[in-house]
Amino acid sequence: MSPTALAMAAILCFATSAIAQGERKVEYLKEEPPTGSVPYRKIVYVDDGTCPQGEVKEITGGSQAKSVPRKVRCVKRPDSSK
Repeated sequence: MSPTALAMAAILCFATSAIAQGERKVEYLKEEPPTGSVPYRKIVYVDDGTCPQGEVKEITGGSQAKSVPRKVRCVKRPDSSK
């Protein structure tokens, strides 16, 4: 296989992988995870009934080492049909 063909194959694999990651299905937790268990800047959704109808709790992980608290807010339910 020529170097050009090999490079094109690598680019195609990378592009396919990136597209597949963008189409992940949104998952909802039933209860809020313990403090410190959500990695820094990772977003998780919790459907525990504490937000208004049609909304879920969005939790963005914080960092104790950086003194950044986790963020919790109610948001419209993200499209889970992806």
